Amino acid sequence: MKTPLLCSAFVFGIAASLTAACGDSAVVDPPLADAGAESASDAQAQCTVAQLRCGDACVDTASDPKNCGSCGAACLSGDLCCGSKCVQSASCGFAVTKIEPSHGNQNGGDWLRITGAGFTADMSLMIGDGRAPLLVLGPTTAVAQTPPGTVGSYDITIASASGVATTRQGFSYQSAPLAPPWKDVAMNTVRGEHPAVTPLQDGRVLIAGGTTVPDHPEQALNTGVLFSREGASGKVEAPANAMSTPRWRCSATTLLDGRAIVVGGPADDPAACVNNTCKLADLFDPVTNAFTAAKGLMTESRTFAWSVLMVDGRVMVTSDGSPTVDLYDPASDAFTQVALIKPHYLGQRIVRLRDGRVMVLGGDGCDGVHPCGPAQADAELFDPKTGKFTLAAPMKQGRSQFTAHVLPDGRVLVLGGASISAGGVHVPLDEIEAYDPKADTWTVMPYKLSTGRTWHASALVRDGTVLVMGGYNHDGKCDVTNTVDVVDPVKAAVSPFDTLTNGNTEWNAVTMLDGSVVAVGGGACGATQAFPDIYFLPGGPTPN
Repeated sequence: MKTPLLCSAFVFGIAASLTAACGDSAVVDPPLADAGAESASDAQAQCTVAQLRCGDACVDTASDPKNCGSCGAACLSGDLCCGSKCVQSASCGFAVTKIEPSHGNQNGGDWLRITGAGFTADMSLMIGDGRAPLLVLGPTTAVAQTPPGTVGSYDITIASASGVATTRQGFSYQSAPLAPPWKDVAMNTVRGEHPAVTPLQDGRVLIAGGTTVPDHPEQALNTGVLFSREGASGKVEAPANAMSTPRWRCSATTLLDGRAIVVGGPADDPAACVNNTCKLADLFDPVTNAFTAAKGLMTESRTFAWSVLMVDGRVMVTSDGSPTVDLYDPASDAFTQVALIKPHYLGQRIVRLRDGRVMVLGGDGCDGVHPCGPAQADAELFDPKTGKFTLAAPMKQGRSQFTAHVLPDGRVLVLGGASISAGGVHVPLDEIEAYDPKADTWTVMPYKLSTGRTWHASALVRDGTVLVMGGYNHDGKCDVTNTVDVVDPVKAAVSPFDTLTNGNTEWNAVTMLDGSVVAVGGGACGATQAFPDIYFLPGGPTPN
């Protein structure tokens, strides 16, 4: 199917005086002039509305590879000009011709609208060498989420049974700062112990579940709040209804269709789950601001859940001590089960690599049966192509209740954690290590956190650094720190950042679409009440 060519006069804001419709082949009448006189305007007037005068010739900049998008913008030898974009493809019938927005942040997570021709459900999309989660909406449109990527401009490549097509310099990653100090934003209720947090496609953040009293799952909440950056300190509002069940130590992931899924049971042990409460999932619709229960149940009860969006649009869910993961398919509204090679206990984490694989790693050294030993160093990788896990190289140090991020350069950075049991706060770690997925190797970084941290929060931000916030920082104690570290993997350095109003722990943080950071949850062990505030750090201005 061929896509109608774009009208370059409208796209690029030139030849504004041309009034005929885009695509009209009629010649525009020249302006009045002296008899026998010839001018540039006379020459331009002989071009059709769909054409532009480039030197002595009339060209269609939507399709001319020597003048693609503008005069003199030549494509590489052999490339086509499709809709004013230089594309390496067999035909403009399979090509990306528009990406909105055409730039985004290094930390990834931006939502793109992809326009072109020949799209099919089996299509994949790469930004440079990073695989992007993709949902094809029809033959000419798709939506994608950017993976992290370093500053610069990159080709967009699509592949399907139709072939491969590359749009030159289709997307750019940029950097932008933060604007401290932290701001405290009151919520409608206390939400401690890892409430679910996810940035929505409309720019808001969904916060769901949590507990009003630390270490008390019976005080878990079935409600949520929505945070948006409005005014000096942001705005908090309530969704239209409640979730199907209370949740704490839960997880939320935004889907490619704009909704978000929330998973994780109200109990602290799968054995304590009754009536399928720990198998329920809720879907939040930002259009109606309402929750609805997913039709399918998870394949087993899941407590202390973590989840991540996969490149094919499904969501992987992992949980405390389970030998399996659940894969949620939004198209069928159902879950399927995949076996892990090893179960991961309590403090495991899950991340999606830039190549599209998913890593599950780490966990507690106490399995509830045997005497506690060192925290887990195990890491395994799920390949969506094979549908199976394979073992990756183990971390140099076993970790529980650490944090992990996929960096713009593709490495996985893990920060802090407990060396034995996170439940007992055993030896909070200050060590940082990184995984190279191409070499399947871990390297202990030569720089360290300013203090050991476990049950802390962290966020990858737009300048490519990681903010590491709060956490327990003393062995065997409920001592909580209010310090924040900036970890710079490029400069190989750690530096102090603006401190929090209060020390906090057992919480989560995310980076919003505008670059702001939201951290929420908390409440130290032994405390009678969790903290009631959102910590909000505004994002600074983006480049022009």
